[in-house]
Amino acid sequence: MFRKISLFCLALFAALPAAAQSISNHFEKHSDSCYQRFYSASHLASHPVQKVEAIQLSHFNHESRAMPGGEMNLRIAVRLRGRSTWQTPVICRSQGNRLSCGVECDGGRFDVVVKNGSSILITGGTDIYFSDCNAKPRILERAPDDKVFMLHRQPLSNCRP
Repeated sequence: MFRKISLFCLALFAALPAAAQSISNHFEKHSDSCYQRFYSASHLASHPVQKVEAIQLSHFNHESRAMPGGEMNLRIAVRLRGRSTWQTPVICRSQGNRLSCGVECDGGRFDVVVKNGSSILITGGTDIYFSDCNAKPRILERAPDDKVFMLHRQPLSNCRP
């Protein structure tokens, strides 16, 4: 009987949704993290209106300036089809089991949620502007196939500038 209950509990915990996992397992204020996604040619061929060819979200503690409360600095980088890689710092704040992130100078926003133990989703938000506050912006327009991105944990060396 005990064995059946144990197996049931194990199966129940294994089936818990990713939302029950904490975003702090992926991003902590005092540790480094690297997540990336490179879309294959076959994926891009089957999603012809998707502009993003590669995307990366990283946090390096030594690059973060002192931030109040639960805020932290991350860096998002994207490569659009046929273009160079654009990157910009973002300020993120933990809100429950997600990070709410924004680009300075009203440069857009997005959320980061847990997909599973080794993957995250960038979701929600607005178009993202990759520029200095006074420069001509480079814009990731987040519609229609550039709204949700699944990124996977990578070695830190993949995200170092």
